[in-house]
Amino acid sequence: MLFTVVGCGGGDAEEPVEEPGEEPVEEPMDVPSVALLLPGPINDMGWNASAYSGLKLIEDNYGADVSYTESVGQSDMEEVFRSYASIGYDMIFGHGSQFTDAAVAVAAEFPDTMFILVNGNAPTEPNLACVQVADEQQGFLMGAFAALMTETGTIGVIGGQEIPPITNAVAGFIAGAEYVAPDVEVLSSMTGSFDDVNAAKETALAFIDSGADYVGAIANQAGLGSIEACEERGVYAIGANQDQFDISPDSVVVSVLKEVPIAFDFAYKTFIDGNLKAEVYRLGVKEGVVFFSSYHDFEDFVPQEVKDRMAEVEAELSAGNIEF
Repeated sequence: MLFTVVGCGGGDAEEPVEEPGEEPVEEPMDVPSVALLLPGPINDMGWNASAYSGLKLIEDNYGADVSYTESVGQSDMEEVFRSYASIGYDMIFGHGSQFTDAAVAVAAEFPDTMFILVNGNAPTEPNLACVQVADEQQGFLMGAFAALMTETGTIGVIGGQEIPPITNAVAGFIAGAEYVAPDVEVLSSMTGSFDDVNAAKETALAFIDSGADYVGAIANQAGLGSIEACEERGVYAIGANQDQFDISPDSVVVSVLKEVPIAFDFAYKTFIDGNLKAEVYRLGVKEGVVFFSSYHDFEDFVPQEVKDRMAEVEAELSAGNIEF
């Protein structure tokens, strides 16, 4: 600190005067940039749309530079990963277990880039982490609700591609139904596709013809066909991944959400805090990632005893009392 003392011999000394100095300038925080690879379109009202919401959440909350590529095919995955890494993106998400092989291959080439597999299970590189959403818990809640609500005793579930997150969710649906209603009949089928809306619709129609009055679909964009079938036939649908009530207000009684943006925020915050490791992080009901939407116009339609039982099931899942 600089002081100037002014004085004349014999006179009263003036008080030291502090000269103005330069204000400290805060260095701008280096905010890691984020890229996202999606297996489908961001407007699918499901799995891909929820990931895009997660990316936007990171952009809005942290001011990160973000980018995405939608509908990335199997043969293009490595190239897209490599492109983002080579231009300096700090963190790259592959949204789905189908990105595993490509992420493992490219992560080895770019050790300073962090790769995240959503619903992956292969942290084989020190710069590769996996964030898993508890798909079986989502399916469990869907199946339990359908089993408690059915009047015919028959319900249905449709899966998309036969990859672990989807097969786990379908298995969870069946387990949830049997957990609350052991005698219920559960019809199940895999379409093998995330974008074949007609295949999901035809499957749902077949289920309805066989007596199903509640049908759930875990098939991304293809699942919209199942909702359409339920609406046409006057039966009920259970939405998945996002709140799908607005798609069909007359048939979607409730949706079981996977709040994927929470998982994205978790991964990013853990990364910038310096604590993200090459591990599998599993998030479900307990972490607030899997939960029910509101009942919207069906609030009075759903009996209170069903609501109470489903609250119990959620609590049991959160406490880890239900094993898969």
